Amino acid sequence: MAVFTSEIKRPGRPITLYLTLAVAAVALVAVILVVRFQKNNPPKATAGPVTVPGMVRAGDPNFEAYKDKIRIEGVKAFINLSFAGTRSATIEGIISNEGSRQLEAVEMHVTLYDVYGKLSKERTAIPLRPGVGINKDPMEPLEKRTFFVAVDSVEQLWNPKRVEIEITGLKYK
Repeated sequence: MAVFTSEIKRPGRPITLYLTLAVAAVALVAVILVVRFQKNNPPKATAGPVTVPGMVRAGDPNFEAYKDKIRIEGVKAFINLSFAGTRSATIEGIISNEGSRQLEAVEMHVTLYDVYGKLSKERTAIPLRPGVGINKDPMEPLEKRTFFVAVDSVEQLWNPKRVEIEITGLKYK
């Protein structure tokens, strides 16, 4: 009669040690490369508020002539809460170009109020500007587009039913 016995071969400790060291070395090299890349390429600082060359503002006859042909419709305001507890507002609506010219940029001043009617927050934004957003082309005559404006650090008593929007700058062809 024959008796068969089998032995389980376990990988030696040196192989596991070498694999662990190799993975740790690759991770260390990756961290060093990322840190070196970040030192050589610091994030670009913003140069202040966004400006659009050629924009006309209040007091300019070209602004006053075309301002009445731009309509802001269907304005809605939403509150956004982050996991960190910060509150921000999103204002959305529709810009309607009822004039006969291509509209390249619209600057608007957004004013938020609290539930007691006191000024809560203000922001000037350019939701329509050349080369930015989904629709990078100018607005054609009689075209409508949606816009979004974000306002950071909104107070708890902010009233989303009272939002004032004023057009403060235009650029058109």
